[in-house]
Amino acid sequence: MARHKFGGIADYVISVGTANAATLQPGATITCWNQPAGGAQYTDLMATDLVTPITGGELTADSGGSVPEFYGPDGVRSLYLDANGGGGPRRSTAALDMGADLATVESGLDTLESTTLNKVVFTTPGDLLAGTGVGAVTRVGVASNGMTLVADSLLTGGMRWGAHWRRRDLPDQLLADSVSSEVPTITLTGPQATSSIPSAQPLLAPNTGPFLYQGAGSFQFGATFPDTSLYLPTSRYPNTYASGQSNWAVEFATDAAQFEVMFKYISSSTRYRLTVNGRKVTDLAQATGASSAGSRYVLKFDFGSSTPRRIRFDFTTMPFGGIFLPPGATAWKPASQGGRLGILGDSISDGSSQNTGAGIGTWTYKAARLLGCTDVWDQSRGGTGYITPGSYTTFGGRVAGDITPYNVDRLIVWGGYNDNAGSQTSIQTAAETLYATLKDEVIPGGEVYVIGCWSPSGTPAASITNTDNTLKAAAANSGLPFISPITGSVYNAAGTLLDTQGPWITAQVESAYIGADNVHPTDAGHTYLARRIVEALRALMPA
Repeated sequence: MARHKFGGIADYVISVGTANAATLQPGATITCWNQPAGGAQYTDLMATDLVTPITGGELTADSGGSVPEFYGPDGVRSLYLDANGGGGPRRSTAALDMGADLATVESGLDTLESTTLNKVVFTTPGDLLAGTGVGAVTRVGVASNGMTLVADSLLTGGMRWGAHWRRRDLPDQLLADSVSSEVPTITLTGPQATSSIPSAQPLLAPNTGPFLYQGAGSFQFGATFPDTSLYLPTSRYPNTYASGQSNWAVEFATDAAQFEVMFKYISSSTRYRLTVNGRKVTDLAQATGASSAGSRYVLKFDFGSSTPRRIRFDFTTMPFGGIFLPPGATAWKPASQGGRLGILGDSISDGSSQNTGAGIGTWTYKAARLLGCTDVWDQSRGGTGYITPGSYTTFGGRVAGDITPYNVDRLIVWGGYNDNAGSQTSIQTAAETLYATLKDEVIPGGEVYVIGCWSPSGTPAASITNTDNTLKAAAANSGLPFISPITGSVYNAAGTLLDTQGPWITAQVESAYIGADNVHPTDAGHTYLARRIVEALRALMPA
């Protein structure tokens, strides 16, 4: 701030003389005040040399009655003059250099408008302007409902819309993973494709019934009998009816005391998990009890009483043929919750012979429950990786068919184990290319998280540690959060260490959580991994 000049030829001290004539008062004592009445006197006044203080803040009118020029207190641009010992009347006066101040402001505005900010016309409601730090602005477009602004140092404007989970919004962990108190009586009938319920209503077909499909899309009927009445998704590589997505879920709500599900039995891999009103009936996927491969069966679930229930089936290798309801019962389609969570990974996520129920028995479905997410898409394939196709194709080769069409809100990429014997340079190049692609393929504002290289041992080989470090560097270069299974360290999108939670697999827990093949987690191991992964994600979430 600065002092401003007052007084001069335009300010006079006058009194009322004979016949009300105005009479100049040379030598009058003048004081300065902050209010037209009362208030405080300004005593910090300076002479025009800006060196000499004016004693007591008292000015003396010159021989013509004019108020002399002086500088007021720092930052004061107007004040009140009093020539009556402070008793008034007082008259307002403004600084002499106000015009120069205004000219400076106007010049600055002209400069700001013409050179500092780009002129851009915005026509979309909700657009935001973000400074770029180089004398320009960039547009931040409209986000989806419920998104928040998050920092992103790799973007021109330094921020973007995000679909972060928030810790406060997560379900209670104990309740989310609890077992239902409602356990129906289950009866298998078949092979057959008709209901065993007396006077059952006509079949509610998979493509026309009140069904919410979760974890998969692009459903189709098969081309040959009996698949012509059975539904399967084709939303996972190689995106065909028989070899596509084997892990998915269907939900419906009903007030029926009992209902029947029609399905096709393929093999001992044909399994399901029932959930009632958000609580799983069993933790592990259950066998159907069927035995004739290629045949249709019906499974009856009898609760013994009629009341509205939300029913969910997680299926693996189990084509769905619809449901039968008893007379008078109704069914309706529920709504999804928690957004769409995608997993792009290998057999740690897709499942192996070391766990029950293939993909629906891995950490993916367990973690989704803990995150309050019903729509989890396990787009993983065993044996694959960043540079390793296995029997299918690499992660990058699956994006167009498995991720792009399906509007994923949040995506977890977990791989590297199948790549660790390869070139670290090739892994990093493939990872950074993949990450750049995925950031554009999730919904606008969607989140991508990277989990590093899996280690089934408490003493990981150097190649596994190197791969983990390579993926950490690739994630940081791409502006993505990174979670290391080897160290338990959690890094944000800027590469800043947020938390270190300790290695996931140590010598002390290997035997409990790793299967006989010394690579894949057991059922207990997947339960453990779900907890570790959710806790790492919590470290990345705003409160």
